[in-house]
Order: sequence, then C-alpha cells, then structure tokens
Amino acid sequence: MNVLSIDVSAATTTLQPLGLTIEKQYVGARGVATRMLFDLFEPGRDALDARAPIIFATGPLTGTTFPMGSRFIAAAKSPLTGTVFNSSCGGRLGVHLRKAGIDVLIVTGKADRPSYLFVEDGNAQVFDASPLWGTEKSHVKAYLREKHGKDVSILLIGKAGETGVLFANIENDGRYLGRGGLGAVLGSKNIKAVAVKAKGGNRINVPDPDMFSFVAYECKKWLAANPVTSEALPQFGTGVLLNLMREMGLLSSRNYRDPAPFESANISGEMVTSTLLKKRRACPFCPVACGRITRYGEGPEYESLWSLGANLAIFDLEKVAELNALCNELGMDTISAGVVVAMACELAEKGVIPLSPAYGDANAVSRIINEIAQRTGPGAILSQGTKKISAHFEVSDAGAEVKGLELPAYDPRGAYGNALGYATSNRGGCHLPGYFIGTEVLGIPKLLDRFGVQGKATLLARQQNAFAFMDTLCLCRFAAFAIPTDYHARIASAVTGRKFTWEETQQIGERIWNLERLFNIREGVEPDTLPRRFATFPLEEMFREYYAVRGWDEAGVPTAEKLETLGLP
Repeated sequence: MNVLSIDVSAATTTLQPLGLTIEKQYVGARGVATRMLFDLFEPGRDALDARAPIIFATGPLTGTTFPMGSRFIAAAKSPLTGTVFNSSCGGRLGVHLRKAGIDVLIVTGKADRPSYLFVEDGNAQVFDASPLWGTEKSHVKAYLREKHGKDVSILLIGKAGETGVLFANIENDGRYLGRGGLGAVLGSKNIKAVAVKAKGGNRINVPDPDMFSFVAYECKKWLAANPVTSEALPQFGTGVLLNLMREMGLLSSRNYRDPAPFESANISGEMVTSTLLKKRRACPFCPVACGRITRYGEGPEYESLWSLGANLAIFDLEKVAELNALCNELGMDTISAGVVVAMACELAEKGVIPLSPAYGDANAVSRIINEIAQRTGPGAILSQGTKKISAHFEVSDAGAEVKGLELPAYDPRGAYGNALGYATSNRGGCHLPGYFIGTEVLGIPKLLDRFGVQGKATLLARQQNAFAFMDTLCLCRFAAFAIPTDYHARIASAVTGRKFTWEETQQIGERIWNLERLFNIREGVEPDTLPRRFATFPLEEMFREYYAVRGWDEAGVPTAEKLETLGLP
C-alpha cells in the first residue's frame, strides 16, 4: 500500500509504502486509518489543531469490480465528540485514489490561505482557492472540472466546514462523509476541496482473477435474491424504512418526546419515489443503486426524512426535501442538524433559550440552519452540537446524544440491543458500527426479541467486529443484508491472495475495535452511557455482559491480557 502524506502548511509531500506489519494486522481502510491515526495523533491535541491529521484510506476492494466494494474511509479525531472517528463513503474518490497510485492520503498542517489539493500520479499539489471560499458547491465543482478535467472526483466542504460547525460534513460526488464534523477538520486546514484524477490505464489487479470473479458472482446472486437489496432499496432507497419503523414504534418526534404520528407516511421513501424521484444513483459497480436523485438534488435518505421531518413535526415532503438540500449545500450533517434544532425547539418551549418554537415551521427551521452555518445569533452555540448546548444552558435531559454524537432515527427505547450499540459505539451515538437494528427488526442474521436483554452482548460484539472488517475491505454496510458475514473471509482471500479464516476476520475486527477504544480512553472520552431520557431498561446489566464478552474490566477498559492477545500497545 502506498501512503501519500501532505503537509499543507509547507506544501510538501512524501510518498512511501505502508509497513508490511501494519498491512498484515489491519488489511486496509478503517483498520489502517485507525492505526495510523493512533500513532500520528499526539494525545490530548485538539481535533482542529493544524497538526491533527485527517486520513483518507482505501481498502482491497476499492477500485475493483466487486459489487458494493468501491468505497473509502476517512478518519480523524472528531471535533464534535473528541472520539476517534471513521466515516465510510461511496462516490468515486476511493477508486480515483487507487488508480492514481495512492492507497492512503494523509493531510496535516494549515494552508496560509483558502486552498484546494489536486492529486494525480502519486503526488499532490496545493492551489489557491480564495475565489472558491464561500461560493456555492456547484461553482466549485465546475471550476475544478474546467481546470483539471471533467473526470476528476471531487471531495469538498460547504459553508459549515468553512466556519467550523462541529457537525460539518464532506461531500464526494453526491455522497457524504456525513457525521462527526470531519468537514470542520478539513476547513480548519483552509482546505476547500480535494480533486483526484485517476490515470486511465491503471487497473486494480487481483492475484487470482478466476477466484475473484467466482466470489463476486456468488455475492451478486445473494444480492439479487435478497428482497432488501433487490427490491426495497432499489425501488425506494433507504426511505423505505420510515413506515416500517413508525409501525414498530421506533420512529419518534419532537426530540424523542413523542411517537411519530401517522402523518409521517407523507414523507416516506414510497412518497419520495412517487412524487420527487428523477432517477436512481449507484456507486461504482453497485447493483443496488440505493441513491435517489430528486427534483431537489441528492436524497433525502431515511435519516434525513426523520431528522428534518418527523423529528421536527414537519410532514410536508417538499419542505423536508428543501431542508435536506439546504443542509447538503451548506455541508452539514442532516442527523445532527435536525436533532440540534429539535433540542432548540424544546428548550425554547421551556423558556430556556430566546427562540420562537419551530416545530412544524419549516421556514423557521431553514432560518436556524442558515444561522448555524454562519455561526451567527443563536446559531453560534447551536453549531457546537447538543452536548455543548446542554453544558452552555445547564440542562441535563434534552440532549439526545452519546459521547457528543446526536442519535439517529431509531428510538433506543424500542430496541434494547440497538441501544447497547449506541452506548458502546466508539464514535458515539450511531447505529452503523453494529447495525443491531437489522437484527432486532429485519432478522439479520436472526430475529431477536427487541425488548430482550440476555445474549445480545455477544452477538453485538461479533457484529461490531464483522462490520469493522467490512469497513477494512471497503464493503458497503448494506451488503450485510444479503451476504453472510462468515463469507467475508472468502472475499478477503479472493481479493488479496492471502488466506483468511472467519476467526481471523473476527480477530482483525476485534483488534480495530479495541484500538479505537484505546484512542478514546487516551483522549479522556466519557464512559459508555445513554441520555437519561432513554435509560428505561437494565443497561448496566447489558454493560456487564458486554464488557465480559469483550475481555474488558468492569470500567470498560481492555485488560492487559486482551491487548497482548490482539498485539496492541
């Protein structure tokens, strides 16, 4: 693996191979990025310090023809949570990086003026972006394509990243490194965009093309036979989940205070398809094509339909799509934005902050979102996220967050294993690291009682390990609906030429999970917990079982024996 490091302060680059030991232990993408972040990040350094790295890493599947495999990972310390943060993204940037001869791109320093990076043929250059700072994304994309070619893949931030909103995101070809404020990290370095040009003749070769083709064919068959990946997601996108979650009582409204009403059906994925959809969009070599291009641009996805819709008591689909498009243009995580505004509405109702209640008022929400992006008026404190809002106004029961990351669209009170996943996630309140909602609602790999406790910790830990390995390969999370996790070893063997067993994939995933945990402990991240509003079930009992399964002590700290077993520092 080739690692390109660029210090944008001095505009210097270094290209060198990754050490074989790290590649063997961590394989690629999430694993490699986590290890490099752990080694490069000085303990206690602020996430927005110029010396703090942001790392973009590809995996073995990136750039191959494997279905659902052309992704990349970004890793940094989150300015929102203070935790280690990994974000997986579709789009074309990962493919272009590999075809440009780069497997990992590390960006440090701070440019002396607004700048962008142009990456080609194993090298990166820093260009002046002063004319692009503060302009619309469409203008930035047009400028970069005119200067560097229509086929470049573009990574860029919006206004929220420029101003340092702690939940600013990064866009790549209509896909997003959505959560954790990675856009603020890039903005703190005065980097508006990264444009990557692939070398047309560069192919991503695999050691055994026949074996690779066979394994890819088997996975395509599973994807074609599964109703989620062959029907639901292609037809309706992720928004297909909205009606199901509402019917099961997992969709909430008004900052998790009320169940979402029947009106939520007006903003479902089915309604997006029937009223707004222009065409579907797929990542490279993906047969599912879950992306939606509507009259308002990309999306809205399920999480956005909830966070900017049902969560805010807005049930006009056109209004929700407009708010989603606004967040996309400003470069802002739609989940955090919606949850922050919902919290502000609740605090306004209680007389804590001087705002007019905005529940149901899309125009007021739009105004607040713009103020957040500009960090003006009430947007100055709202731009810091729910955890800092709670501290600022000295309230303890209105922030729906874990470790500073706002919770997504699955009410933890209705799925106890998913709640444990939120609490123990290394990046904060997120459903993706263990995706246990798939187990408790969709029966993947088996259906469990949503309100049960016993035995869930073991399965959650196993899935967290498996999905960490998926992110290391750069296999899309939605592949888990159809492709069994015990087949990951076969996939990894086919693409790398190295023989993997299922037990080894689990150990690599476990190594990554524990290393992330060590990073968080080193940075003083708060213990696992849920907000008081959701602590309505025996969470402590689940923690004890989970820590025991993980080989951690009663405080959730990996034991010396566990670290030795995994070869961790």
